[in-house]
Amino acid sequence: MTKTINGPKGLRIDLDTDEVFTDDPGQGTPAVVCYDRYSASYDCAVNTGELDCGEYILKSGQLKWLESKLDEVNDFFLKYLKS
Repeated sequence: MTKTINGPKGLRIDLDTDEVFTDDPGQGTPAVVCYDRYSASYDCAVNTGELDCGEYILKSGQLKWLESKLDEVNDFFLKYLKS
């Protein structure tokens, strides 16, 4: 199952349950932040404020929006894991 959460000015979070590996949590990228040609895992983007290892620095408004979506991201995967 996939879901896209669209944000301000082209920023988005792509969620994909096919990228969840319960036996190996380090494998896969179930939540990806994308902007223009840049991307990073959701956790990396929120924790570092960067996409593509610093190639794009998130603006404060973009970072605040990402942080505000944490519950929505977690809820998407919790519902999947419970089913």
